[in-house]
Amino acid sequence: MHRRDIELAASLPIFAPNSRGDYAAIAKIALDAANQTFPCLVEMMGAFGSGQKDSATPIESFDTTEMAKTAAKRLQSLFDKHGSDKSSSHNYHHLYGAILDKCAEPPDILEIGLGTNAADVVSNMSGKGSPGGSLRAFCEFSPEARIYGADIDERILFEEGRIRTCYVDQTDTGSLARLFRKFDCGFDLIIDDGLHAPHANIATLTFALQNLKEGGWVVVEDIAEASIPIWQVVSNLLPADHRAHVVSAKKAFLFAVQKRPAQGRGSS
Repeated sequence: MHRRDIELAASLPIFAPNSRGDYAAIAKIALDAANQTFPCLVEMMGAFGSGQKDSATPIESFDTTEMAKTAAKRLQSLFDKHGSDKSSSHNYHHLYGAILDKCAEPPDILEIGLGTNAADVVSNMSGKGSPGGSLRAFCEFSPEARIYGADIDERILFEEGRIRTCYVDQTDTGSLARLFRKFDCGFDLIIDDGLHAPHANIATLTFALQNLKEGGWVVVEDIAEASIPIWQVVSNLLPADHRAHVVSAKKAFLFAVQKRPAQGRGSS
């Protein structure tokens, strides 16, 4: 039992107390710190006015125009057609329809996480859904768009028409750097539907924001409610020309960031 407590505390060096004491107590403090540090940071920002703690934005509030609603419905149909769960299990078509409706030219879209069915890969879709389904939906939605995808499961990588995919490991910053060098373009929409772990999400977000076109969006999908304080802190670390939203959807939350267009060109 002592060995397990020692190993737990050692595995969380950032959060483990730098003090002596009962092994079980130290292990519990390390776990408590891991769970409570970000909520404490959010409270600190609120107490000293150094940041804001916005409530979540309902996803349906993004497609407010008739054109955006039409785009969302069409995208919903295409997600279903190609075996993506973005509309069947979730209602993400409201956000993506609104984003793509505002693209003035054929968009460049990158999605990290193609949706593997392999049980030996974390964050797999089990037997449901079709790998690359959302890429095919985006491709059909925008007939001239350039579509890019990446995944850690090399068995599901493919090239098909305007779709190109490659390998990436979101926990490896070198791998992320190689991904963006390989595709070598700015993006209108970058989606993180990969590992669904905060450290991987934040590493991906850092590279994504550096490769975003003016007016473009980065969206982190499938965030658990308990993780929202992490994203409230991240929101307040972003540059002033980026606007962030914590978005409430049907089964999960999303973190959506737009790089604001230059003044006079309009924004969402």
